[in-house]
Amino acid sequence: MKNTRTSVIALALFAISAGSTFAADMAPKTRDQVRAELVQAQRDGTLIADGQTGATFRDVFPGSYMQPAVTSTTTREQVRADLIQARRDGTLIADGQTGATFRDLSPQRYPTNNMQAMGVNNGTTVGMGQSSSAMKSN
Repeated sequence: MKNTRTSVIALALFAISAGSTFAADMAPKTRDQVRAELVQAQRDGTLIADGQTGATFRDVFPGSYMQPAVTSTTTREQVRADLIQARRDGTLIADGQTGATFRDLSPQRYPTNNMQAMGVNNGTTVGMGQSSSAMKSN
């Protein structure tokens, strides 16, 4: 019992000394620093708007605050190459309301399969239910 009491007292003293050490590490802020932080938080919307949920003003009113800029990792040349490929395949959107592609609207203009368009046959059906490997064995 005496060991338990001693341990609790030692733990309490350690907690108090650690707390005061932590508080000593934090330098006091000047009034101007606090005001600058407040203005920045108001501008960013990071002030707490609802104390019960902890939601910030940015969470409650997202349209009132600028969203961070999204950077793209795609180069201009890659975008151009993708556009050329989409034109070739017919996968560009032709009708913005329905989302139909040019291939959907005019399927006869585009090959049904890119592999067939390039003349590549990888063992798929050749005709009348026979695969290319079955044709070779006959």
